[in-house]
Amino acid sequence: MGGKVQSLVTEIEALSEAERQELAHEVLPLLLTTRAGLEEIDRSLETLSDEELDAIIERARQRAGTLGDDTVAAIISEAVRAVRAQSRSGS
Repeated sequence: MGGKVQSLVTEIEALSEAERQELAHEVLPLLLTTRAGLEEIDRSLETLSDEELDAIIERARQRAGTLGDDTVAAIISEAVRAVRAQSRSGS
């Protein structure tokens, strides 16, 4: 881990719980859309049971509101396909 990254990790570890929560709301959307973030999401999904995956999909459906099941499935499928393609190409 680079010096700047390690410094940030140390600073984050020193934050209060409330500050960490605030930081997570601000930074996680940025980090999760990176290749590494998407790969971590994919790895995490692979470790879940069918019941846990069903719960996540149901939550996504509820949050999607007016999107239909086919649209939600297409979005999830494309995200997983993109991550796998990126990890195979090494980019």
